[in-house]
Formats: sequence, structure tokens, C-alpha cells
Amino acid sequence: MTIKSGLLLISLLLPATLLMPVAFAETTEALPNQQQTVTLKLENMTCAMCTVTIKKALQKIDGVQKVAVDYDAKTAVVTFDSHKTNSAALIKATTDAGYPGSLVAPITQ
Repeated sequence: MTIKSGLLLISLLLPATLLMPVAFAETTEALPNQQQTVTLKLENMTCAMCTVTIKKALQKIDGVQKVAVDYDAKTAVVTFDSHKTNSAALIKATTDAGYPGSLVAPITQ
């Protein structure tokens, strides 16, 4: 390889190398929310209207994306952004609404 061809190769590759960190920084900012799904075992559910109360209490929490309450199983399956809330906050919300809960099975997605 001659000096001229070596300099030509460097001049062609150098601009692309300098742009790589910028492209990497942009993709880092575009990462999606960290979703987590948990199942809560709930107490004191006595009627089908309890499911509405529990669902509303959980949906008030910032970061909660999806709530499914099952009266027969006495559970709530909650999908949330783990950067904004956690399972302890979910349990506190149901307990404050009159339905003490406990974590059954955390599933990270």
C-alpha cells in the first residue's frame, strides 16, 4: 500500500468513524419503556364491583399500562413501566383501596 492510497483510505473511513458515536447516542434515547408484568393475589373481594374499584385504584398509578382483575381467581395482572413504578406501589394502592394484596409471580418482558 502506498502512502497516497493509505491517506485516501483514512480520509474515506474517518468521517464514518466520527459519526458513529452520534448514531449510538440517538439509538440509546429511543429505547422503549421497561415493561414488567406482575400478578397480585388480592383479599376482601366479595362481589364483582370490587374488580372495578381495584382496577381504578391501580390505573391511578403513574406508569401502569394495563390492568386485568379476575374476581373468581381473586387476582390482578398488572403491566407497568418499571422506570415509573414498582410492585410495592401496586400493592399499596390495592391495600389503600381496601384489598390487601401480595405478589404472586413477577414476569419480566
